[in-house]
Amino acid sequence: MAGINLTRLRKSYTVDRRTVPVLTGLDLSIPENAITVVLGKSGCGKTTLLRLIAGLEPPDSGQISLPGNQRTAFVFQEPRLLPWLSVLDNVQFPLKRSEIRPDETRWMLDTVGLSGFERALPHQLSGGMQQRTALARALLFHPTLILMDEPFAALDHFTRVDMQHALLDIRQKTNASILFVTHSIDEALTLGDTLVILSDGVITARYSIPGQPRDLLSDDMIRLRRRIVASLE
Repeated sequence: MAGINLTRLRKSYTVDRRTVPVLTGLDLSIPENAITVVLGKSGCGKTTLLRLIAGLEPPDSGQISLPGNQRTAFVFQEPRLLPWLSVLDNVQFPLKRSEIRPDETRWMLDTVGLSGFERALPHQLSGGMQQRTALARALLFHPTLILMDEPFAALDHFTRVDMQHALLDIRQKTNASILFVTHSIDEALTLGDTLVILSDGVITARYSIPGQPRDLLSDDMIRLRRRIVASLE
C-alpha cells in the first residue's frame, strides 16, 4: 500500500456569519505501516484533519491522495458503544453476518485484553476497557488506516499508559497505518514513529523518532521534548 499524501488542504467554517479558517494550505505525507502523531494545541484543526481524511466532510480546496484499496476506521475520543449490546456484539456490530469469523473475533478480543469479557455490557466496563472495545471494533474491520482522535484523553494516567502500551503491541500485530491525534507531548513521544506539529492550519515541524520502547527521561528524549515545546510556542 502506498502512503497517503495531502496537498494544500484548506478548510474553513462559518461561525456567526464570519469565515473562520482552520486549515490554511496543509501539506502532509503519511507513511504506511507506521504511527504518525499529529500534535497541536486545542482548536488547531487536528479533528478537522481527521474528518477530511475519513471523507466525513470535503475540503474547500486541495487534494487527498489515498491508495485504491484504502479501508479506514475511526476511533473517537469517546468509545461510542451501544449500551444495550455486549462487548462481543459491539465489536461485531459494523460487520455483516457473513463477514463475522468467530475465531478471528476471539483473537481480536484477546489482542486488546478483553478475553473473558465478551458478554459484559458497556456500563460494566472501566473506561479503558470501553476504549479497548472500540479499538477491537475498528481492528476487526481490517483497516489499512486507523484514525484516532485523542482516544485516551479522558482516561486516568495509569489507564492511559496501559492503553498506549496496548496500541504499540497491536501495531506490532497488524499492518495498519495509524494517524493519532493528541495534545499531549509525552503521548506523542511514546507512540509516534513520526511526529508532526499542526499550528495555524499548517504543518510547522516534523520529527522522526526511532526505537521502541522509549525512555522519556533519557537525555535524547528530553532534548527532543524541548525542541517540540519550542515548536508549539
